[in-house]
Amino acid sequence: MIPTNELQIVYVAVGILLAANVLAMGFFVMFAKLRDGRLKESIRSIIFEMDKFADNMENAEKRRIAIQQINDVLGWRRILVPGALIGWIIDAELAAIRKMQKTTNTPNLHEGE
Repeated sequence: MIPTNELQIVYVAVGILLAANVLAMGFFVMFAKLRDGRLKESIRSIIFEMDKFADNMENAEKRRIAIQQINDVLGWRRILVPGALIGWIIDAELAAIRKMQKTTNTPNLHEGE
């Protein structure tokens, strides 16, 4: 059986991921629906950073470094999480970002940079 503290950490992590995805989808929908203006430009910069993160995680070396950094932080707190699980979570977030872009017809905002 999983100890209560570890189970609470899992619940918090899942909640954070769900909240982040709902917030991200909100940004993508608002970007697609808003007319040009200050708010749309602010949202564009947020989406730009999400797209940049997704592009970085598609790079195998940057993904490996991110997994190692997450493991280092969690290991410091004596929380052992397999690297494969962290990689799976990163892949799921990457897929979610790409799906949101496709669903809202949001272009690759840093294409050509």
